[in-house]
Amino acid sequence: MFNCSLIIVVHMLKHLKPAILLEILLHLLFWVSITFLPILSGPSDPAFRGLFSPWHLILINLLLAVQFYFNAFFLIPVFLNKKKHLLLYFTLLLLSFVIVGLLIVQTHQATMLSQRMVPFGPPHRPPFFLKFNLPSLTAITAAGFVYRYLADQSREINTRREITNAALVSELAFLRSQISPHFIFNVINGVVALSRLNPPAVEPTLIQLSQLLRYMLYITDEEKVTMKQKADYLSNYIELQKLRFGEQVKVNFTIDITAPEKTIEPMLLIPFVENAFKYGIGDVIDPVIDIALKEGDKKLIFIVKNPYNPDEITKTGDHGIGLANVKRRLELLYPGKHSLLISQSDNNYTVNLQLQLK
Repeated sequence: MFNCSLIIVVHMLKHLKPAILLEILLHLLFWVSITFLPILSGPSDPAFRGLFSPWHLILINLLLAVQFYFNAFFLIPVFLNKKKHLLLYFTLLLLSFVIVGLLIVQTHQATMLSQRMVPFGPPHRPPFFLKFNLPSLTAITAAGFVYRYLADQSREINTRREITNAALVSELAFLRSQISPHFIFNVINGVVALSRLNPPAVEPTLIQLSQLLRYMLYITDEEKVTMKQKADYLSNYIELQKLRFGEQVKVNFTIDITAPEKTIEPMLLIPFVENAFKYGIGDVIDPVIDIALKEGDKKLIFIVKNPYNPDEITKTGDHGIGLANVKRRLELLYPGKHSLLISQSDNNYTVNLQLQLK
């Protein structure tokens, strides 16, 4: 029977959340401490030892626990928090206070009789055990109020945090979903243009495209990708663009990665490269695009520099598709752990992104 009960208890504990389990352990520690500390520090006078015996203190604290949990877990949630039946709440609270108080008195008297002790103080004054435990009973009742209030506030804060996190996750998933269709749209347009200008280059271009699509299908659903995966992806994309534009553009792509296993959010860097090819080639004489991916000391530095035609930007009013998206993702994923500087000077557009890696 004991083994069966123990198995049931262990099974229940396994299914408890860590926060609930921690709360239970703290409650147990509190009651054990207030039960056994008086025993360890009890008086040496034999006349008082009965009141500080283990079984006596256990019974008294069980009664105090009944008052605490009855108030904190039943009366307050059922009556007081709903702001209904307030008179009934205070009536039941007073009734429980009186009943528990009388039971404490009876427990003291039973202990005194068993230990052949005599009441303390003259007959016209309250006995010692009544003066000693009324403050304890009042304090434990007040503690029920405080505990219930703090627990409700903590639960409300956690609920709000979960709602906020859920909203951020939903927003982030939406932002991610915007990246892939836009990227595919640009690449397909590039392949169509290439089929007209350089048909023999279509086949290797489609091979590069298949590798990019494989990345987008199997990698972007992950929360993080490694720096090596990110570097390979950027290399494939740049090679695809070089096949498309040929000698029309010069691309300098440098990679300096010391810890390829470090991770980063997928599809986070590609919008800057897309915009570099979109605005750094058309109506620009001898365009040169510089792209640098550096990683070291748990820090990523990504720099993209491309020429641009101010008249073209002014005419279209388009300052880079995906920039607002990637800025918002950086705010969500790396709050206070990134810097994004975008500058325009001498008809050059420079992006400098730095962020801390985990």
